[in-house]
Order: sequence, then structure tokens, then C-alpha cells
Amino acid sequence: MLNNIFTAGIPQTITAVLQQRDLRAATQTYWLNHCPQATLIDVKLNIPGPIKNNLALNFLFNQGRSRWLQGEPALHLVVEWNCPSGNEALYWTTQEAVAVKQRAIAFEEQDTLGRLFDIDVLKAPDVHLSRQDLQLPSRRCLICPRPAKQCARSRQHSIGELQLWISQLFLQEQS
Repeated sequence: MLNNIFTAGIPQTITAVLQQRDLRAATQTYWLNHCPQATLIDVKLNIPGPIKNNLALNFLFNQGRSRWLQGEPALHLVVEWNCPSGNEALYWTTQEAVAVKQRAIAFEEQDTLGRLFDIDVLKAPDVHLSRQDLQLPSRRCLICPRPAKQCARSRQHSIGELQLWISQLFLQEQS
């Protein structure tokens, strides 16, 4: 039985990840400048370590995204990326941004796969709604109850521990 889904995939450099981030930002800016009435929703996975995409991670992305989309009316796909630096999809809607962000946070907190997702909601080039904007607590760590950013900064958990947690989640989703 497969215990570690991170044995396959193309290891990514920080340069490759930053190039994808720049492409994402340019795409978001274009849409927000040309469709000011739109709320943009960027859906991606939080994956630790150099392997950001493979068949198992693609499965997790598509499963989770399908579950999230079931509760999201009237979203329109802008672009989808399935590249070695990760899976990502950008949507637009005319729905109110705060309501979309509240539903995104609920998915991230309540769905087992939602814990892996980072769903960003943007209303204008400089308006990126956060949990803090909604007076909500920070995202929790995958492994412990502390804030995820605190664990990441202190390297509380190794990449291997985080990848093992994700691999076990994959096995649960497969059964």
C-alpha cells in the first residue's frame, strides 16, 4: 500500500513557485482591472515541500474543488493551471466578496479536504479579503491546534510530518 504520495512528482524550485505566483498575480490584476464588478476567487492547495503536484495531489485538488463548488452558485472559470508548481483555478462571480470569503473559510475549516485548500477572495487589485478582515481566527496548523503561520515560521513540524498527514488524508479519500 502506498504510504507516501510525495515519492512522485517534479521537485520545484523557489524560482518556479515564484514564477507561478507572478503569473497568478498578473492574471488577477488583469481581470480585476477589466471587470471591476467581479469578485475573484483563487483556489489552490497548501502543499509543503518541493513536490507540489502529482497524480495524488491532482486527485485531492479535484475532489476538494468539486465539494467546494457544490456550495458555490454562479461561479465562472477564468483559468485553471495544472502544472508542476501546483494545481490552481481562478473563478469570477458577481456575488458579494465577504459572503464568498465566509463560505470559503467554512469549507477550509469544516471539510476534511478543505484543510489543504487556500481559497483567496479578491474584490479589487488591492483588496484581498483575509480571515482577520472578518474578525476570524487565523488558520490552524494541519497537525496541531496552533496557528499555521506560527508553526511554519518556527518549523514546529517537519516537511515529512506534514507530507505524512497529507498522504494519510489521500488514503482516507481513496477508501
